[in-house]
Amino acid sequence: MRLILTLFFSVVSLCSISTLYAGETETVTFAGSSTILPIMEAMGPIFEEHGINAEIQGGGSSAGFKAAKMGMAQVGMMSRELTEKEAKSLKNLTISKDWVVMIAHSDTPFEDVTSEQVIGVYTGAKKELDGWKIDAIAKENGRATKKIFDHYFHLGGKEGHPLDPKLAIIGANGQAISAVANDPHAMGYVSYSAAIRAVEQGEPIQILSLDGIFGTPDNVNNGTYKMTRPLNLVYQEKNQDLMDRIRKILKLPKARKVFEANNVKSIL
Repeated sequence: MRLILTLFFSVVSLCSISTLYAGETETVTFAGSSTILPIMEAMGPIFEEHGINAEIQGGGSSAGFKAAKMGMAQVGMMSRELTEKEAKSLKNLTISKDWVVMIAHSDTPFEDVTSEQVIGVYTGAKKELDGWKIDAIAKENGRATKKIFDHYFHLGGKEGHPLDPKLAIIGANGQAISAVANDPHAMGYVSYSAAIRAVEQGEPIQILSLDGIFGTPDNVNNGTYKMTRPLNLVYQEKNQDLMDRIRKILKLPKARKVFEANNVKSIL
């Protein structure tokens, strides 16, 4: 009798799950970081298999935080740490780690830059490196990449080195890569995952080493390359059940392969 009941409830449970995924899917909006965006887009079919229709929007990490806080998105995507003030408003789930790298056009006659040179270029003190004219490209406010970059090199703000007001300002990683690819003298900074993907796709850019250290996964893992940041999903507490579902989905073997295909490693 006990065996029959066990089998009965098992069948009921399986039927309930099948009904959930075979019926209407739940639409969930993800908004924010351009670094996390392609990862979540690639997760779309996996989410769909588990009853979630994922709508993915960009806008940058700060926009992602605001969207989640205001309820315009159930999930905000942020490729940086939350500030102490932000952490009081939203919960977060760290899904991976990424890092920021310097990029230049493939015609650039050098492969390494020093921190001193980067500061000189972005403050306007240096217009050339090794006799090569440099067109420095920076990110717009609200981009996590900019926040990480400025903090690392002590640029901007009240106590940092003043930024050159003539810097070219762009938005998402893709825009930065396009700008560098179309200007032999351009230099910029983007997430490693975006940079290595562009190189693999044949874009005429190169990833520069910084102070003699390349931003490779091994150098990040051993701690020698330090311009790193977490990749976070942020959400309101009322969406905890939803995030528990998303977390379980992102831990699936096929989801881990999506992380790897996007040149980052899941830490879930």
